[in-house]
Amino acid sequence: MKSVRFLAIVSTMLILAASSVFAACPNPPKDGTYTTYGGTILGGRSSEAWCSGAGPGQPGNTENARSWDGTNLGAQWKIYGMVGEGAVETDRYFDAYGNGWIDYTTNYLGGNFWLSGTGSWGDGSTDYTGYVTYFNVGARVTYVGGSPVGVTSNILMTGTFEECTNCRIEYAISNALLIWQTGYPTPMPSDYPPFLCEATTGELFDACCIVMKVICNPVAVEESNWGTIKSLYR
Repeated sequence: MKSVRFLAIVSTMLILAASSVFAACPNPPKDGTYTTYGGTILGGRSSEAWCSGAGPGQPGNTENARSWDGTNLGAQWKIYGMVGEGAVETDRYFDAYGNGWIDYTTNYLGGNFWLSGTGSWGDGSTDYTGYVTYFNVGARVTYVGGSPVGVTSNILMTGTFEECTNCRIEYAISNALLIWQTGYPTPMPSDYPPFLCEATTGELFDACCIVMKVICNPVAVEESNWGTIKSLYR
């Protein structure tokens, strides 16, 4: 009988522990890897505001990225508010004619994300918000005749969900292509995320080839719960 009573107490404690967590997150995002090539996450568009007005790669420049379905901006996801620490050169190559490239890496601090509950990771009942925990951009600036002619970037992000604290974005990887910056002779395109920090200068990018992995850890039972169980069993 003691064994039956012990199992009953254990089951009750586990149910209470689990219910207390899921009460705070009744609809956690679905575990999975979501990709643009698989049609489970949209590509997007982004802006980098030159908050100090000093130009690209400067400390304080701030990112603002949103999904783009060809008509609607930010209907599926948003990632915003990451503040750059300043670009650091990591490598370069030039030939005798000034043709070549320079590689930079930039770490960003802070930032938030929002995922629509209608995305492949949700059931439509609630949207998801969270915090960016790591954001890094590796950029290659290509030169022809000594003048920059293009920028391509590789982006890596991680994050944690605000309400579903046992869930996280393990990684989100994407590529971005510079399509406009202040000083270009062409007009600034529309339908891109606005510059943050009330900046009036900056850059615009198209983001593609996104791969995002969402994972929720199993709910753990704390050791103190086991102590409680033992005391009840005595």
